[in-house]
Amino acid sequence: MLILYDDTSPAPQTIRQIIGVDRFADLLRQRQRQADIIERIAQTDKNRRFVRISDEAARGSGLDMLERSAPDEKVFRLPSSLAPCKLDVLARTLEKLPYALDSTIFGGQFDDEAVALLSREDAISLLRITDPGERRSFFSRFSAQSMHIGNDMGLVDLRSVDSFLAYMTGATETRHFNQVEDTGGVFRKKSTDIAKMHAEYRYFHIVPEAMKRFLLPTFDYVESGSQASYAMEKLSIPDAAIQMVHFAFNEASFGTLLTSFFSFVAARAQRKCGVAAARETARTEILGKMHTRLDTLMGTSQGRRVDALMRVNDLGGGLEAMRQRASGLIEQAIATDTTDTLAVGHGDPCLSNILFHRDIGLFRLIDPRGATTLDAAFMHPLYDLAKFSHSVLGGYDFINNGLFECQVDSTLGLSLSLEGGGPPSWAKAAFIRHMNAAGISPRVVRAYELSLFLSMLPLHIDNPRKLPAFCLTAAAIMNELECTA
Repeated sequence: MLILYDDTSPAPQTIRQIIGVDRFADLLRQRQRQADIIERIAQTDKNRRFVRISDEAARGSGLDMLERSAPDEKVFRLPSSLAPCKLDVLARTLEKLPYALDSTIFGGQFDDEAVALLSREDAISLLRITDPGERRSFFSRFSAQSMHIGNDMGLVDLRSVDSFLAYMTGATETRHFNQVEDTGGVFRKKSTDIAKMHAEYRYFHIVPEAMKRFLLPTFDYVESGSQASYAMEKLSIPDAAIQMVHFAFNEASFGTLLTSFFSFVAARAQRKCGVAAARETARTEILGKMHTRLDTLMGTSQGRRVDALMRVNDLGGGLEAMRQRASGLIEQAIATDTTDTLAVGHGDPCLSNILFHRDIGLFRLIDPRGATTLDAAFMHPLYDLAKFSHSVLGGYDFINNGLFECQVDSTLGLSLSLEGGGPPSWAKAAFIRHMNAAGISPRVVRAYELSLFLSMLPLHIDNPRKLPAFCLTAAAIMNELECTA
């Protein structure tokens, strides 16, 4: 059985403008490329051969392979433009294919494309076709003589803008302790952390009116047994993180994102508290949380293994030494921070929590830290900036989506590389310019960002590969702060 993943047709221009990739196989969804997802499922059976065809050279090789294959070869062809949403059904379908007696179409014909089980001769004929009109005619004839199976795999045509945006919504990896449901244009978030769900739900309803235009309204809060949930309108808009890791932004569209973000920062309600009180808040919210989280991490087997890895590679002498070094740099930043207010903050405006439509500039924040009263929503005003910074300057979303490599360098130490170099240098420079224009110290924000990379470590122990990457990023920030002191 041959599984043929056909990626020879490029994504339409309208899709490339949205997400920035030329071919659907390269789409990233929850830490995995589309092609890798299909290949992983296809290769669960050693009797299957998986072949991806992505250009004319590969098409020629594929034709040569088919022409030399056995006359009774069966070919399951999946075009990359048709994405199966129900991967478990795809896996079961592949298991049943060896028992199929007839040519088959799965899910019907989508304009000029279809998912089909083909004979060797039909697969050769189809692979020779490059014109969409000829392919449409081929499937019209093929459909008339084939068995039809319903769309149990949940196939969606990614060439349709509406279908593509719906598919990509929520494509960034979600934390392991949250569940989401998507039905009838409503997006429902669930968790056993009832207090957190209630605080997230209430946040939109207690913040000042000037902030609400930047937020996605929440509704229909429900507690049921040990679980709570709330609903939001489902906007078929990709989050800014998935656009960043696909390098979909250009300088103009990223500038629009920055303008919207800093408009949100300016719209937050402020409360005078004095410099001393603001610094104490920073010690509690930023430095104190880092210490608490690191204590948690060191009580886990993963934390102890990361600590050993950092020691062996002489990166700060292990987690405890990194903690002490980071604490000194953060204390220095707090001592120079002239902030004298608190703000009603979002608490987690990283790029994955920003829905952003680059063409119309629609900007909506989701998944706030949450609060049930206005007083509880006040926090240090630079915390939101640090969260945004760890996406833009720190490359958090590349690490979170698995787009990195930790490698042994020439000194036998570990080094970190982000796919494509991570966030573009022009995006980093633009963010720093916006901070300077707003009278915000990039150095102080960078020091607060340092605390985030260390404090998030225990939140990602379900994916230990990320942990050394976060530590290496923290070490790089410490080096930067020390060199510019």
